Amino acid sequence: MKRYLPAAMTIVALLTAGCISSSQLGMPSNYAKSPLFETKPVWRTAVLPPTGSVPGLSQGQSIQDYAGMALLRTGRFTVVDRSAVDQILREQEFSYSGVVDQATAVQLGRLLGAEAVMMVSITSVSHDEFWSDTPEQRDAELHLKIISVETSEILYTAVGQGSDFDGAEGALRSALEMALTGIGNQGRIQ
Repeated sequence: MKRYLPAAMTIVALLTAGCISSSQLGMPSNYAKSPLFETKPVWRTAVLPPTGSVPGLSQGQSIQDYAGMALLRTGRFTVVDRSAVDQILREQEFSYSGVVDQATAVQLGRLLGAEAVMMVSITSVSHDEFWSDTPEQRDAELHLKIISVETSEILYTAVGQGSDFDGAEGALRSALEMALTGIGNQGRIQ
């Protein structure tokens, strides 16, 4: 058992660093990509505010900005500025938690002149009791979709899970990066 531990730790480190993917190891993937995704080398994308009710979580804008930065780093997206997204949301009288369906997201994308929209749904943020001596430890899970504004088809969908010992924001960032691995995240965000 002890002789396999270094190999297992190496695989976990490579997966975490994004150097290899779970599919390269024959493990099931956490994402699906439409053939339509490959029809454009770069998609102009609007990142919508994340949805999901997480008590005490106030960094929705931070996660939205981080998602935009993560998309840019893949080399497959340009991103509509968040202030333009916020302005359209105000003008259309949507609350930050009001963009919950695909049809509304596509409509907002069209108003922003985007080719695609990214929706992030935070499904859970929790503390693992195993880490009772580390009160800031958090595990997070989210689901994201990137949707074509022209066809309303899902271009990319993924589930991401992450953990962090400094709080929910770090766990959500980690989950977001995991969810984007299928796009070919070419530069991990530090």
